[in-house]
Amino acid sequence: MQHVLRCGLPITALLIACSSPTWAEQGGPWRGRAVLVVTSEKSVPVADKEKHTVSVTEYDGAVFTEVGGAFLANARYQVTDLTDTSGMVSGGYKTFTDADGSKVFARYALKQMALPVLKGEWEFLDGTGKYKGISGRGRYEVHVVSNTVLWDLLEGEYKLP
Repeated sequence: MQHVLRCGLPITALLIACSSPTWAEQGGPWRGRAVLVVTSEKSVPVADKEKHTVSVTEYDGAVFTEVGGAFLANARYQVTDLTDTSGMVSGGYKTFTDADGSKVFARYALKQMALPVLKGEWEFLDGTGKYKGISGRGRYEVHVVSNTVLWDLLEGEYKLP
């Protein structure tokens, strides 16, 4: 009888470990509000028509989670924006870095511009650390405060494997 109990303990421990939340799929709605500042900007004129430029702008800031619990709460938020004033490209990439160094990568596309408000869609591409394999998508609304400052509202859903 003593042999049976000893053999059963590792199996019981394994069953408990496998049923813990870290093994279960996580996700749900997420809403974050962010502030960003311009850290660099490069514009290049294109000679095909007047006022045609292509630019790359980098932003740095933080996102504060309003819905979604600890997901990306107080994460560093960086954006690389690609803009062609003729409309060929208008979007870019977002990187969120959590306090433990785990990252989430997203891309976005501008859908509507009525300054000072810009609206579009984003999609999570992947992540590192605890966010490896993340998926999800949603909408954003950027409010331009000045030439160097803006705030961003991101809403959508995420799913972690």
